[in-house]
Amino acid sequence: MSNIFDISVSGLLTNQASIATTSHNIANANVDGYSRQRVDQTARIPQFIGGNYVGTGVEAGVIKRIFIQSQQLEVQSATANFNNYESYLTQAKRVDGLLADSDSGINNAIQNFFTALQGVVNDPASIPARQVLKSESEMMVARFDLVHAQLETQISEINGSIDSIAKEISTLASSIANLNNQIAGSPGNFPPDLLDQRDRQIVRLSELVAVQTLQQSDGSVNVFIGTGQALVVGSLANELTSVVDPLDPRSRKLNITSGSSSIDITRNVKGGEIGGLLDTVNEIIEPAFYTLGRVAMGISSTFNAQHQLGMDLNNELGGNFFTDINESSLELSRVISGRNNTGNAAVSLTIDDPSLLRDANYQLYFSGGNYQLIDQTTETTLATFAPPAVLPDSVQIAAEGFTINFLSGVPNNADAFELQPARNFARDFDVLISNAEQIAAASPIRGEQAISNIGSGAIKSINVTDTTTAQFTTTPGNLAPPIRIEFDATPGEFSVYDMTTGSPVLIAGGLTGFVANQENNMLALAGAPFNTYGYEITLDGAPQPGDTFDINYNTNGSGNNDNITRLGDLQFANTLDNGNANFQQAFGRIVASVGVKTQSAQIKRDAAESLLFQANERKESVSGVNLDEEAADLIKFQQAYEASAQVINVARTLFQTVLDSVR
Repeated sequence: MSNIFDISVSGLLTNQASIATTSHNIANANVDGYSRQRVDQTARIPQFIGGNYVGTGVEAGVIKRIFIQSQQLEVQSATANFNNYESYLTQAKRVDGLLADSDSGINNAIQNFFTALQGVVNDPASIPARQVLKSESEMMVARFDLVHAQLETQISEINGSIDSIAKEISTLASSIANLNNQIAGSPGNFPPDLLDQRDRQIVRLSELVAVQTLQQSDGSVNVFIGTGQALVVGSLANELTSVVDPLDPRSRKLNITSGSSSIDITRNVKGGEIGGLLDTVNEIIEPAFYTLGRVAMGISSTFNAQHQLGMDLNNELGGNFFTDINESSLELSRVISGRNNTGNAAVSLTIDDPSLLRDANYQLYFSGGNYQLIDQTTETTLATFAPPAVLPDSVQIAAEGFTINFLSGVPNNADAFELQPARNFARDFDVLISNAEQIAAASPIRGEQAISNIGSGAIKSINVTDTTTAQFTTTPGNLAPPIRIEFDATPGEFSVYDMTTGSPVLIAGGLTGFVANQENNMLALAGAPFNTYGYEITLDGAPQPGDTFDINYNTNGSGNNDNITRLGDLQFANTLDNGNANFQQAFGRIVASVGVKTQSAQIKRDAAESLLFQANERKESVSGVNLDEEAADLIKFQQAYEASAQVINVARTLFQTVLDSVR
């Protein structure tokens, strides 16, 4: 009877534990990440009595959670992927909307600018047409600045998010390390609820950054990020810190900090929200900055160069219409000296050819007595050279379209400089002309053929190539000297006369090489010094002996549109992307690229969401609480409990009967 009593008590206590565990499951049915628990009921070791093994009851074994580790790892991976694409897509949509929007986009502004320019082509003397052109140029410049400012705002917000996420990652790491300590120090079986709590922390961590986990024999979990950098090892947690890039104050670096040591892992961090933000900056926002700057620089450089070859309504040679791309302050601003530099070298950057510029940052690193120029996008070394012996001096990087200027000072070992050839020019882009009269629409050269000419010779074109020569600068507003081309008696021969005094002064004669009825560059045929005058006169037809053509300064040539026509031709000239794209095409490429990447991110995000849903469903199908199942278990354990209680009652009755029989 004592054996019966003991057996029934074991059933009572074991089923009581099962009821409590089932109740715990029901209470936590709506807790995210909770894994249902089960009491492992096992039969006690039987006793050998009277030649038989007699059962001794039941005992509650391990209370374990229903959990499959591989499903947890799948959820972690799917969570990191989904949040990576979700974060990337959110930021990419913002850039895509900014670049492609008709109100804030660049292509419409460029088109409006050149449309207004055609108005001046049609009526070069019209002040209203010139004012419209000036207004549209200012609106175009403002549009570049607006887009640049919006991208800077987005970068600033992303940097703030990276800072916050890094802090949360560090907090989670500390919490996981603390849970590791509790779990490893727990007596007996590892506490299921603490294991669930730790898994929830790891899943939350996966939302922020991709992680790898490694289970330890003591129940703790080591957590790694990047390419195996330890975030949590047992009960020790390292800190992830977001710091300002020493070479670029606009950027952030991510460091793993352990004690006094710190390692830059920015390029190794992948996945999760922070991975999506970093990928957006590297793949979309920074290239957008550079394309924006390169297009603005291309417009400014080519437009200024041609504008300087024209003449305005005040009979003055054209100046810079837009900002000079190599203004000294801009050359200096393109180079950022590292915050950790110990030398005093001063460096600037001159743009030689905007068409060769790429969407890339460069690092100039001094080590072992030489400079190394590194493309930071591909992490390849483009050039290695010794510092100039005498300063100031320059090193041209012809293939990249720029020259590095070493102004003063001496570098020390490990000094570094960030080179940003075009990143910020959209911000610096501006209109320099102050009034509409300064638009150099006319050619500064006027060519006239004498009325008395009897041949069919005619001036085909006048092409100005350089207005810095003495012919243009000796006496402002005049050509020095004005010249006359006169055909000699011998067919195909001509002379060039200096018309400075008003009467012909022969400075060349008997020049040969003219071919009738085809285009002839007259100053090139005349040779030195005429071929260095900075302009060229092209004649065709068949001039006769005595026919003359006078070349002079185009004073009061307000109706001439030669230069503004050439300025208009720049719209469709392939002046960017190594001579393969015009302004709108170059910008259109980044718009198309961002659009494609945004669409791709949308597809990947939707796929990742589906995979995350499936992973959670698979985990829930095993570990989740099913209330119907728990209700059935509750009834089963209740009935077993009641039955055990009834057995106790029977044992008591039998025991009482025995006592009564011996009284």
